[in-house]
Amino acid sequence: MISEIFLTILLIGLIIKAVKRPHNFPPGPRGLPLVGYLPFLSSWDPQYPHRALQKMSKVYGPVTGFYLGTSTMISVCSHEAVKEVMLNENLNGRPHSSITLARNFGENLGIMFIMGQFWQEQRRFTMRHLRDLGFGKTSIEDQMMGEVGDLIKDIENKSQSDKDRVVDLKGIFQVSVVNILWAIIAGERFRRDDPKFQELLTANEQVFRAGDPVRGNIPVPAFILKHSRLVREFIGVKSEMTEPIKKFIQSTIDDHQLSNRSVDEARDFIDFYLNEMKKQKAENPYTTFTNNQLVATITDLFGAGAESTSGSIGFAMIHLIRNQEVQRKMQAELDQVCGEYVPTLNHRSSLPYTEAVLMEAQRCSTIAPFVVPHFAVKETKLQGYTIPKGSIVMLNLDAVLMDDEYWKEPEVFRPERHLNEDGTKVIKSDHFYPFGIGKRMCLGDSLAKNTYFLFTAALIKKFRFEPVQNEPLPTLDPINGFTVGYSGFKAVVVPRS
Repeated sequence: MISEIFLTILLIGLIIKAVKRPHNFPPGPRGLPLVGYLPFLSSWDPQYPHRALQKMSKVYGPVTGFYLGTSTMISVCSHEAVKEVMLNENLNGRPHSSITLARNFGENLGIMFIMGQFWQEQRRFTMRHLRDLGFGKTSIEDQMMGEVGDLIKDIENKSQSDKDRVVDLKGIFQVSVVNILWAIIAGERFRRDDPKFQELLTANEQVFRAGDPVRGNIPVPAFILKHSRLVREFIGVKSEMTEPIKKFIQSTIDDHQLSNRSVDEARDFIDFYLNEMKKQKAENPYTTFTNNQLVATITDLFGAGAESTSGSIGFAMIHLIRNQEVQRKMQAELDQVCGEYVPTLNHRSSLPYTEAVLMEAQRCSTIAPFVVPHFAVKETKLQGYTIPKGSIVMLNLDAVLMDDEYWKEPEVFRPERHLNEDGTKVIKSDHFYPFGIGKRMCLGDSLAKNTYFLFTAALIKKFRFEPVQNEPLPTLDPINGFTVGYSGFKAVVVPRS
């Protein structure tokens, strides 16, 4: 009898929670006890969560509130609201998500998914030493150009080996991009045909493609994640895919520990971190500088680096194949400014049309429709609404970059929208921030921008990319996941004289 009364009271409480909302809570759809709005979210768009939330915002407004399970979710789909979140210290936290727990030894570790003093200390150290090692600086341009040269040779060989010069470009950019990052992290590079490295890149892509950026942020206890395959599949967490990546990273760390380089001999990020670990452990037994934290940080850097920049290059190439006149105009500018040479960072300021093309590709096909979720560390205000402490805040960058009230005909690929009237100067819009803004903006934005420019500009300078005859144009429909990826595509690749 007592248990029945208890269950009845519990059920009534859950129903009240599902129906009743905090005072001044953002408008949004109602849900069911326990599951909230989870069963109905995909009804707005069964394939793409970012588009589902955009459609929801057309009904409820740019700041929408609802529940997924017992988690309070805030969807943000306008420039003004997104910018307000990014600059609000009270919304700069990170949720204790299932994604993080599954990837990082059941703990909140790494650099992207942590917050507070822990995040500040780790980010400060990571940024300082990555910059010292050339992160985003022109000092590593020679190494970048070496990778560009290798990629050009690879594509050239593939083109020559086919009588119709058809080249499969799926995944071809990843090795080059990761080699630049891995040289900074671990002081070494990989051969383009290294089978072990190819397996790691494949595993990394599968991790990103497997997940759901909304469901993956529902808090699930670590022991349930570990023992329930059904739960892992539902939220899109495939921890077994991250194991080979973590083992590879750990093996690299072990090799560095055997080398035992001093601070003066340190040559890469792992060396600097191991030296800091040794120093901190001698002074502070509760230090945040641990082996697991190093593995998690490198996992974040490796995963984001392999996925984001190579994805941006891939989408840019698809846009240029689909827009041959844009490609010809870009080539004309590159020829005029660079002559017979491959573009360098010194050329960049003299290539406004090329820069505008790259910006437009990122606007039309952002690889991160959602930024990494934010978290309300205390109750705060957003666009006049009350955001309860503990809310998970989903920032929809795609909604900003494709806003039809700001970008006229946003679905049209038009580089000129980023140029002044005579096309001689790039116009920086305050609605264009594919790497975010504020303290939580992308850690590697400067390296990503330089890599994106050098690789895409060099490929368009060296080759003509054309659609394959009698086949559909490469699709711009993204492959869903924690980020979105481009579909595999082929092109006729002809060297330019």
